[in-house]
Amino acid sequence: MRTQPRPVSPTLLAATTATLRRLGPRQFSLTAVAEAAGVSRGTVHNALGSREHAIKTALDHLASGFIETISAEVDKQETLAGQVAAAAVVICAHRAQSDSVTPRGINESILVLLLRNIGDDLMARSVDQWKPRVRRAQQRGEVDAGVDPGRASEWIVRMLLSFELLPPIGVNLNSPRAVRRFVSDYIVAGLTGGHHHG
Repeated sequence: MRTQPRPVSPTLLAATTATLRRLGPRQFSLTAVAEAAGVSRGTVHNALGSREHAIKTALDHLASGFIETISAEVDKQETLAGQVAAAAVVICAHRAQSDSVTPRGINESILVLLLRNIGDDLMARSVDQWKPRVRRAQQRGEVDAGVDPGRASEWIVRMLLSFELLPPIGVNLNSPRAVRRFVSDYIVAGLTGGHHHG
């Protein structure tokens, strides 16, 4: 297996990622990256290897960025309900921005691009991100001790991703307050482990 010769420069990585977002994996080329970065195709090839490897590098970079952005917001919250709500707000805000990518080329959000190309990896990383937070919520008594952290985390991730993938119906996805309230109202009720009447 070919190993990457050296870490890719931030400038080149940014150009690779932007090119992938603009053109999508099918139209992506090392030449387009070279043009975006203002370097020769040879330079891009030396740093990133094959077209497939360059796409993988860009997708990994986007996935890490997505996970880190969510973590940064989530870590400001004390409760699991607050943490999940904060993550939902990030996803909705990013949904609003991703509608205006470029006049030409594909208009696909980062999250959809990731799910379509490295969905398994993104799901696994996202679930791992929530497991320790669910465990801490159990220690605090916020979530039932009998809840399986892995399954609860997968449920949280699937619910969060739906904010990206499904159109708004009753909840205003452009209002952070509305999103926060919508998530907080239901998330922990689903994880208390009790049977609800009604």
